[in-house]
Amino acid sequence: MNPIEKLFIRYQATDKNLKFFLFGVLFLGANNGILNSSFNNYLYDIFSLSSQQRGFLELPREFPGFLVFFVTSIFYFISMRNWAVLVALLSGMGILGIGVFSPTIVIMTLFMTLWSLGDHVFMTVEGSVGLELSSASKEGKRLGQISGARNLAAILGSFIVYLGFSRLKFSYGVLYVIAFIFALLAAYNFSRMKLKPLSAKRKLRFLYRKEYNLYYILNILTGARKQIFLTFGPWVLISVFGTKPETIAILIIIASTFGVFFRQAFGELTDKFGEGKMLKADAIIFLIICLGYAFSTNRYFLFSLYIIDNLMFATRIARTTYLNKITKDKTDLAPTISLGVTIDHVFSMTTPLLGGLLWAKFGYSSVFLATTSVAILSYLVAARIKYEKT
Repeated sequence: MNPIEKLFIRYQATDKNLKFFLFGVLFLGANNGILNSSFNNYLYDIFSLSSQQRGFLELPREFPGFLVFFVTSIFYFISMRNWAVLVALLSGMGILGIGVFSPTIVIMTLFMTLWSLGDHVFMTVEGSVGLELSSASKEGKRLGQISGARNLAAILGSFIVYLGFSRLKFSYGVLYVIAFIFALLAAYNFSRMKLKPLSAKRKLRFLYRKEYNLYYILNILTGARKQIFLTFGPWVLISVFGTKPETIAILIIIASTFGVFFRQAFGELTDKFGEGKMLKADAIIFLIICLGYAFSTNRYFLFSLYIIDNLMFATRIARTTYLNKITKDKTDLAPTISLGVTIDHVFSMTTPLLGGLLWAKFGYSSVFLATTSVAILSYLVAARIKYEKT
């Protein structure tokens, strides 16, 4: 039996709800991939933003992440499946508005915020549904598979950007209409899921427990860490080194291709070695990335750091499985992930503001030198994780 036949048989045996979820993740991830691989170039080409303006734009972009906890608490009665459908529709309307109905930066910001709300709420949905569709002691592997599907989607979205700009001469508007169609396909697949009765209880509601403080701290550091590189990593490549959208798309394709395998492997290694060790390793790698961006002027070296940093976003798997291990009541998962996203985005909003001011006054290297402190703190916090798989 050849590998393709084995893959087909394995696919046929897969639970249909997992199939619908993975297809939904794939289409929504393609929507995300198109925007993420072109958005910084879009802002630079269409609105000619400065580095300081780019930093300030992260405030409205990340504000929905801060609102996730409050929005989902108010509408706690909505099921996980319906949340998935809703976020896909929000993402679709947002990206269509960005590409077609945004003649000014103000209007574009409103549509960007709408898209961002869908994207951020899905962080909670993805973790909660992913854990529900996993078996005992295989949570990391399942989340790795879902994360791998998002990487496949990012490859698809980035390839469309590359092809659109380098061969077909697409405008940003055409690209974002395609992304809108992907969002509708995601909503359709999510609507076909029929989850277990447990999902009726697993609502998104207000919840804070001091037992989960270490998880909350991990989210604080993640918010500061990720936003520096989501904002200023590509902005250095674009504004300082003149990198074009098709090149950014290629870098994301490379990162996502590796990520298909890396994230699944990361999930399995987390199951094997435990969250503490994996997060400590991530902190060391992150420190190297910070120093590389601060001191290197070799664009190809920076390209490689950009790829590695994209791969290391797989650490969300370790945070989620750690939370799953320390929760006594599994209905705590969704609201705790939701609160984690909100805490994350308090710092996602504020960090780029400070980064933009640092860049304007001292140059871009200062942003990444300051971020080394986050890497050191991340290592110290990861060292406090004692719940390891035995």
